[in-house]
Amino acid sequence: MKKFTALLMILMFAAVMCFANGGTESTDSQDIAGQTIEVAVNYTGIQSDVFKNLVSQFEAESGVNVEVVEYGNDYENTMKTRMASNSLPDVFQTHGWSILRYKEYLMDLRDEPWASDYTDAALGVIRDDDGSIYVLMTSLMVGGTVANLDILNEVGIDPYSIHTWEDFTEACAAVKAAGYTPINNPSEAGLLANIAGTWVSYPGELAEDSEAMLDGSYDFGSYRALLEQYAEWIDAGYFYEDALTINDTDISERFASGQAAFEIGNGGSFLVGCKTLNPDANYVFLPNFASKDGGKEFIFVGEGDTFGIWKDSDHVAASKAFLEFMARPENASTLTASTGYVCALESSLPYDDGYQAELYLEMQDKCVDSDILYENLWDRKYMPSGMWQVFDIASDMLFSDHSEAGIDAVQAYLLENYQSLYI
Repeated sequence: MKKFTALLMILMFAAVMCFANGGTESTDSQDIAGQTIEVAVNYTGIQSDVFKNLVSQFEAESGVNVEVVEYGNDYENTMKTRMASNSLPDVFQTHGWSILRYKEYLMDLRDEPWASDYTDAALGVIRDDDGSIYVLMTSLMVGGTVANLDILNEVGIDPYSIHTWEDFTEACAAVKAAGYTPINNPSEAGLLANIAGTWVSYPGELAEDSEAMLDGSYDFGSYRALLEQYAEWIDAGYFYEDALTINDTDISERFASGQAAFEIGNGGSFLVGCKTLNPDANYVFLPNFASKDGGKEFIFVGEGDTFGIWKDSDHVAASKAFLEFMARPENASTLTASTGYVCALESSLPYDDGYQAELYLEMQDKCVDSDILYENLWDRKYMPSGMWQVFDIASDMLFSDHSEAGIDAVQAYLLENYQSLYI
């Protein structure tokens, strides 16, 4: 009788706790209605329109008011100012820096339901050493070398036969001889940063100086080989003559209209934009090539669409509800399609019919025998914060003067700023 009474008490207690927990969840859900959360993003144009439409749907469903602030090109500087004053939005995009820059300001979200839905590639970018996950990342940014398949077919080049930068140089010569511009890139930071690892960091390359880069002792000696290769391509006329002054809009229009064969260190949104401008064009997505036989080809994987919650937010429940809404497959895939990235959540993959995803999967199939390294963007992992602007200026310096003296000046400029920013 005593055992029966004890068991009955346990069951009654469990039932009460279950009811209490259910009641609490219901109350929490009701309590967020009428709250206002601030969400900071760096979207512009079509991406902004798609995001705001999703926000409106969330507001209608939850009763939460969402104040969207768009910082655009000034996003990074604005967020640095807000970090300095410890006054951050309830939810904000980490734009590639959830671990390296923002984690001390973010909540650990590893126990959220959607955190178990990540692909392995996504976890490699956003999971901290202790297992913490600070963001909802609905999409991956993947980048390599984009090629115009129509031009390559005309010239007789199999894009999947290009494995080294020497192979690439030979392809450029054939493209140039056929009357096209080989390289579509303007002078920009990405030229010096996005492919640098295939020269100076990864296994089997001309140099493997990653450790020195990370401890601040790198002298940019091995980086000279990359600068000399670019100087050779500039001398050979493989870039546009107005590479120093051309704007992003013209770059997309020229590539979409079939004026150039390759875009180095790009992918995602660039491809979507070009395909929108010219639906009949055909492209392929390739890895960034190795500096020599036996070196690693490279695809950078970075944070695409990401949203973290400020650890000191006064509206945590509403912010988590917003992230749960954005993580739903139909919503995550809608946002991914507008940004040209690849879905990062397993449940979203069946919805991902975007052009970038199509080319990405085709590349994985065609390059199954290639030795490809998937890693974070080289400058984010190996360079101190602030080097992107330095690379941008260094690129202009190189295009203005790619003589030996010009290369000396670029190398010295990079080293000086690296040492200054590393401290």
